[in-house]
Amino acid sequence: MEFVRVLYASKATQAHPELKSDLINILNTAVDFNSRHEITGVLYYGHGYFVQCLEGSKSKVNDLFYNRILKDPRHQNCEILYHEKCDVGLFKHWNMKFAPVNKRLGDFFQEHHLDDFNPFLLSSNTIPSFIDLLASEYAHEPYNFEIDE
Repeated sequence: MEFVRVLYASKATQAHPELKSDLINILNTAVDFNSRHEITGVLYYGHGYFVQCLEGSKSKVNDLFYNRILKDPRHQNCEILYHEKCDVGLFKHWNMKFAPVNKRLGDFFQEHHLDDFNPFLLSSNTIPSFIDLLASEYAHEPYNFEIDE
């Protein structure tokens, strides 16, 4: 079985008052689905963008991405930024972790001359260190729903 890591980004279809409850619903659905399919990962949201890193068997991650994530009407312009085979899961502690964009992620974008948090600005040079930063975030509170629009 081939194990993969996928990083994708998307844009929220619109900011609306139900965003917080939508994010909670996304997280609850993801935790349930991912635990049953041995998929792990992390989801960040900020400034109207989602960025998510998923890990698991290639067939299960592909099925999740192409048959569920791409069809979710809460976001648009969904694009895979990075896809790799890997031996070790960086996110093995979480079926799905959620966190709003925080200072560490904002600093990453500033350090790499990328202005505000916009995952579509990531490049092949910055994506590996960005994924490492996401993986190092486990020590920080994952369920703070103070959403920065």
